[in-house]
Amino acid sequence: MAVASWFATEYAPADGADSGTVFPAFLGATWERENVLRYGENPHQAAALYTDGSGTGIAAAEQLHGKEMSYNNYADTDAAIRAAYDQAEPCVAIIKHANPCGIAVGADAAEAHRKAHACDPVSAYGGVIAVNRPVTVELAEQIAPIFTEVVFPRVRGGRGRGAGPEEEHPGAARVPSPRRSSPAR
Repeated sequence: MAVASWFATEYAPADGADSGTVFPAFLGATWERENVLRYGENPHQAAALYTDGSGTGIAAAEQLHGKEMSYNNYADTDAAIRAAYDQAEPCVAIIKHANPCGIAVGADAAEAHRKAHACDPVSAYGGVIAVNRPVTVELAEQIAPIFTEVVFPRVRGGRGRGAGPEEEHPGAARVPSPRRSSPAR
């Protein structure tokens, strides 16, 4: 609390300074732990997911498949959503370890994915995909052979927390990777 008080009194501009705006002496927020994650940014680090209790955002999405998400999965999903959802046209963003592997728009989500994946198919392996449209069968068939940690599509309909029948909300799913044979020795 001492550090927050110092920031509020010493670091922040004085009330009414220059802009004529009055700044509160203290501004805070509370968060609730939603889940303890598999690991933090690195496997030896602990991490937890905290929410503001609004029931919105990535934390409120329905996970349809796969192991629990890690810290990196959440961070990369957030970055991918911000990139893909900024576009009006069908868009796919592929992010891995906070770096874009490909972001593209197309006539439909499947074309956008082909373009995004073509940007850097090597780095896209094990990445996170956000799509600003619902996932079609064509898109799912394109993604399925590529190891992908998370696919975060735009979903229409009443599935998920807080979504009514006509509302649009994001949903999360992992795409299973095909079984690969062991390398020959």
